[in-house]
Amino acid sequence: MTQKEASTLLLFGAKGNLARVKLFPGLFKLDLAGKLHPDMKIVSIGRQEESHEEWIINLKSIIRAKYDKDLNQTVLDRFLNRNIYHANLPDDPDAFTKLSDRLSQEGFSQNLAFFLSVRPSDFALIVDQLAEANLLNESSHWKRVLIEKPFGVNTETAQALQDSISKHLKESQIYRIDHYLGKFALQNILFTRFYNTLLEPIWNNQYIDHIQVTNHETLGVGDRTTFYDATGALRDMMQSHILQTLTLATMEKPKSFSPNDVREEKIKLLNQIKPVPIDDFEKYVFRAQYTSGTISNEGEVKGYLEELGQESNVETYAAVKFFIDNNRWRDVPIYLRTAKRLHENATYISVKLKPIKTPNGEINDNWIIISIQPKESIHIEINTKVPGLDDAKSRKIQLDGGLRFEGDETIDSYETLMLDLIEGNQSRFLHIDEVNAQWKLIDPIVEKWQDSSVPVHSYPAGSKDPIDSKIIFENSDQFWRSSINIE
Repeated sequence: MTQKEASTLLLFGAKGNLARVKLFPGLFKLDLAGKLHPDMKIVSIGRQEESHEEWIINLKSIIRAKYDKDLNQTVLDRFLNRNIYHANLPDDPDAFTKLSDRLSQEGFSQNLAFFLSVRPSDFALIVDQLAEANLLNESSHWKRVLIEKPFGVNTETAQALQDSISKHLKESQIYRIDHYLGKFALQNILFTRFYNTLLEPIWNNQYIDHIQVTNHETLGVGDRTTFYDATGALRDMMQSHILQTLTLATMEKPKSFSPNDVREEKIKLLNQIKPVPIDDFEKYVFRAQYTSGTISNEGEVKGYLEELGQESNVETYAAVKFFIDNNRWRDVPIYLRTAKRLHENATYISVKLKPIKTPNGEINDNWIIISIQPKESIHIEINTKVPGLDDAKSRKIQLDGGLRFEGDETIDSYETLMLDLIEGNQSRFLHIDEVNAQWKLIDPIVEKWQDSSVPVHSYPAGSKDPIDSKIIFENSDQFWRSSINIE
C-alpha cells in the first residue's frame, strides 16, 4: 500500500558505505514495490559540493550495481526524480539555515524524516543544529529522527546523549535503530511463539531446560581494529542485537501488536533479567580472543593481536549466562554468546527441552532451533521408536522447515526500518528504557573486565567454542548447540 501522505526523507551521510550498499538500493526497492508516496522527496546530505547532475550519475551507478538485471527504467526515472543532493559544508556556520531555506521551497513536504548515518559523536550536534534551524518543530507537521547504533557506549554516555537530544525531541520522534529488528526471521519469532499451540503451552520453565542465543561469524575484525579494540564483542553485539533477540524469544504476549504494547513487554522483560553476580563472576561470564588459524573459505588467517599490532585484553568471543526473574522463566539459564573468527556464520536461538527417560532408561532430549541467518528456518528434534522387535530402541528424527518459499518477497532489514520511519511505526526501534536496561546489564561486566586479573582465554581462528567456556553451564549435561543447515 502506498503511503497516505507525502514526506521528505533527509539522509545525512549520503556518501557513506551504508547509504551506498543499503539505503539507496533499499529506497529504490520500496519505490519499485509502490510503497513510496508519489510526492515523496529524498534529500541526500553530504559534506562536499557536488552538482545535481553528478549526484544523479552517482545514484544511477549505485542502483544499477544492485538491480542491473531487473532494472525497471520507468521506476528508475521516477526514483531519480525524487532525489536531490544538498551540500552541508562543515565549515559553513549557516549550513543548517540554508538547508531549512531549501526545504521551505515548493515541492518539499514539511513532514520530515532525518536519517543520521553519521559518526556517533555527531548525533547530538546535528540534532542541536536541526533544532536551531527550526526543523524539528511539530506544530503543523511531523518530524522524526533516526539515530544509528550505537546509542552511547555505556549507561552514562547513553543518558548524556538522551539528555541532549530530548531537549529538542519527544520520545515519539526518536527512532533508535537496531537493524536486527528489521530482519524477517526476528519479526517472525513473536508470530511463531504466540500463534502455534504446539509451542506456546510448553514455552516456560516447566518444559524448557535452557535457552541459547548465538551469533557467530567466520569474519575477523578486518579494518575495524581501532573501533573494535575500543568496543569488543560484548558491547558491539550483545548489548543490542543479542539482548533484543532474547526479549523476542522470552517476553510475554503483548496486549496487542501495536508499537507501544510490544515495546512495553520488551522493557518489562529486560528489567526482569538479573544482573551477573560479581562475587560469582567466573561462573557467569567468559571471554576470549582468536589467535591465528584456518578459515575454510580464506585459508590461513592472522590472530587478533597480530591484526591490531599491540597487546589488548579486548574480547572477540563473549559468553554470558543470565536468569530472568519471573514466573515463566525462573531458574531457566539463558546463555548468550557472540564471536568473531569461529567455525560458522550463523545467528540462531536454541531451545533445549527438559530431558526425559525412555523405556530402556536412556535420557533423550528435544531441541527447537529458530535460525535467523544465514537461512531463516525452524528445526525441531524429537525421539521416535526404531522399527523392529526391540520395543525400547529409539532414535532422534529432525523436522526442518524453511521459512521462505520460492516467489516470497525478499525485504532487507533497512528497507523495513526506513518504511517504518516514514510511516511512524516505532515497534522495531529501541525505546530509551530498553537502551538503559541493556546497558545496565552490560556495564558491570565491562567494568569487571577492566581488572587485569580476569583471564582472557584464546581460541584458534576457525575452531568451535573454547573448551573452557563451558564453565558457565549450570550442569555437565549442557553443551553449546551448533546451528543447522537447511537446503
